[in-house]
Amino acid sequence: ATNLILGTVSLLAGLVFQGLAKGATKQLSVLFGLVVGYLVAIPLGKVDFSGFASAQLFSLPGVLPVTPEFNLGAIITVTLIFLVSATETVGDCSALTAALRRNPTDKELSGAVTADGLVSSLAGVFGCSPVTSFSQNVGLIAMTGVVNRRAIATGAVVLVLAGFVPVVSLVFASLPEAVLGGCTIMMF
Repeated sequence: ATNLILGTVSLLAGLVFQGLAKGATKQLSVLFGLVVGYLVAIPLGKVDFSGFASAQLFSLPGVLPVTPEFNLGAIITVTLIFLVSATETVGDCSALTAALRRNPTDKELSGAVTADGLVSSLAGVFGCSPVTSFSQNVGLIAMTGVVNRRAIATGAVVLVLAGFVPVVSLVFASLPEAVLGGCTIMMF
């Protein structure tokens, strides 16, 4: 019952903010829903602060934290997962351009799949699993109308820099799933 309440509070807070805000401020509705949901979750005991006790201010990611090995089963599995991921990337690219009322070009589609593969390979260097594009971003762009390359590149730089500050990831990791769920519903 508490999770349902948290998800509903996050969703409603974001929707009310979007309805009352004017101009560019409306674009902060998802963030507002996250903050309100997080603040409501704290007194309900749904936020786990235990990770903050040993958090460092700054940290570099480890390069090859695990020893690479040749495992045919894992290679086949990851290859199949990447094919699914590539299909999702093509779908996300198509949905994004549809939101802009046009079809994707071959250059855009191949660039998106290439970037997905490059980033997945780079993630492996740091011991992470392959990454994938997210449909939520399509919903966010359709909702905000922001497709400016500088704005998107600035967001990417901020996220990369935040990756070196463990407290940032701990804040997001401590967000209750119900709060994220409420805001995800709003984006879709």
